[in-house]
Amino acid sequence: SLFDNKHSDRSMQKAVGPSEIGGCRRRVWHRLIGTPTLNDQTLSMAAWMGTAIHTAIENQIKLQDDPFNPRFLLEIAVTFDGIRGHVDCYDTVNREVIDWKTITKKKVNYFPSNQQRTQVNIYGYLLSSTGYPVDTVTLVGIPRDGNELDVVMHSEPYSEQIALEGIAWLRQIENNLDVIPDPEMPKRFCRDYCPYFDG
Repeated sequence: SLFDNKHSDRSMQKAVGPSEIGGCRRRVWHRLIGTPTLNDQTLSMAAWMGTAIHTAIENQIKLQDDPFNPRFLLEIAVTFDGIRGHVDCYDTVNREVIDWKTITKKKVNYFPSNQQRTQVNIYGYLLSSTGYPVDTVTLVGIPRDGNELDVVMHSEPYSEQIALEGIAWLRQIENNLDVIPDPEMPKRFCRDYCPYFDG
């Protein structure tokens, strides 16, 4: 399919990443036990558009930043305590983690979700644990069906507590792999977006 996003670097990642923490326990459980994907009919255009928008933003930042002394570090791969993540952007001046999210205009009022806040704070935790000081975490919501006037931004002080609560959520699933969690989303959503949906 034109919108196939199944072979991107992130979708090929084997370990559970920060973007999955705090989401669907059942999906994370499947990832942890290595279940082969069962549903190859998942809808992927939104993910494909998200990847394209991320790439466009990164290219613009690279054009405007100092190539010899960049202020913004992009797509930092970082691993700590068994968790691996790719941080969209780290502002070395403001000591800020920035994560871009593609959303829709009708979801603006629900942005950011608790899962998104957990994710960006885990990025902060990974960075701060490996030598990058972090003061602030920021989520930028970019509506796929809007324009620049519809972009929303949420910034908050970096919280190690939120990050550790998210990691504890993951550890709880890891420590109970003999129990499959119940589905947490409506069947139609699982059918359209979960690679482990089996009817």
